Amino acid sequence: MRKLSSVFAFVAAFTIAAVPCFAGIHYQAVSKGEGAGAQVSNMQVEGWVSGPKARVEFKDSGNPVMKEGTYILTKDGGKTMYLVDPKEKTYVEWDLQGMAGMLGGITQGMGPLLKFQVSNPKVEKLAEEDGGTVAGQPTRHYRYRTSYAMTVKVFGMGNTQNIVTEQEIWATDKLSDVGLRAWLRSEPPLTGNAELDKLMKAEIGKVNGFPLKTVTVNTSTPQKGGKPTVTRTTMEVTQIDTNATVADSRFEIPAGFQETQIMPVAQ
Repeated sequence: MRKLSSVFAFVAAFTIAAVPCFAGIHYQAVSKGEGAGAQVSNMQVEGWVSGPKARVEFKDSGNPVMKEGTYILTKDGGKTMYLVDPKEKTYVEWDLQGMAGMLGGITQGMGPLLKFQVSNPKVEKLAEEDGGTVAGQPTRHYRYRTSYAMTVKVFGMGNTQNIVTEQEIWATDKLSDVGLRAWLRSEPPLTGNAELDKLMKAEIGKVNGFPLKTVTVNTSTPQKGGKPTVTRTTMEVTQIDTNATVADSRFEIPAGFQETQIMPVAQ
């Protein structure tokens, strides 16, 4: 019996040793949105990173697309990402820039029914200073203000809002694994307006490193008078282990999962 137990112990040890593992990063982050227009209510994620590879699991989410239990995978630093649903055993290519372009195409395709126009865009860098530590990592603190007027016309009838977005970023340049870009991105999301996107990328895209904390306050005020709508969104990395052991199998889509689409494609 003792010899048999030794054999089992040897096999178990060999099996564990045969699983490729690499030094990597393990972190947890929370996001919270406040205000009537907030796109995020409360969200908790857990991430594993090894070089350009990353996996981000949604632990608590009110988002109908990034549901609890689903996760994002990338092997090229966030250039190509997949949203995996283990419950449905499906996955979908998760292209944020492509989705923004698709949304722009939908609005343009509606012709005179629905039109968006952005005017007087301006992006200002207000501050750059020492940001102290976030989750034990040294950071730089950046502050930006983006402002523009957005006119939405439906059947030719227009409504203009003055938009002001104040954004604070605490970023660290002490981490080099580009897989962190799967969730921790300093560059702003596309708005669909070429001029505004260019301005924002030119300024906010200069942030050095990966953001460990962001605070964004968006104020929308009707030009014709009315109460402003204010939303506040925060994201913060609460824990990070830069010497974690990460199994390479974490970054693989399970065998047998079927590729699907986030939304039907018009024929």
